[in-house]
Amino acid sequence: MNFKSISEEAILKHIGESMRGARVASNLTLEELSKKSEINPTTLSKIENGKTNTTILVLIRIFTSLGREKEIEKLFPEPSASPILMSRYEKKAPKIPQRVRKGKKKKTEWTWED
Repeated sequence: MNFKSISEEAILKHIGESMRGARVASNLTLEELSKKSEINPTTLSKIENGKTNTTILVLIRIFTSLGREKEIEKLFPEPSASPILMSRYEKKAPKIPQRVRKGKKKKTEWTWED
């Protein structure tokens, strides 16, 4: 599937269909997956039907509950840039301006007056 040429709604629907296929292949009902992943069955149904936006953490819980950790790893492969290139990039990050503080006042000792 070419994700560049389809809408976000179509991508959500594709993710939901993939999740449903993984659930059915694991011989789990929505209720069983709900218990394993600790996600409300209504939410799972909405995700499967592409009717709701969800978080990455929820998807991780679902696919981990289905034993599909490899699917998550495909989404987030190891960085392809070399460590040297990464360190150069980190050095070029803009510095956040610091607030200039006024100098500290000299503390004078306090004494009792007679």
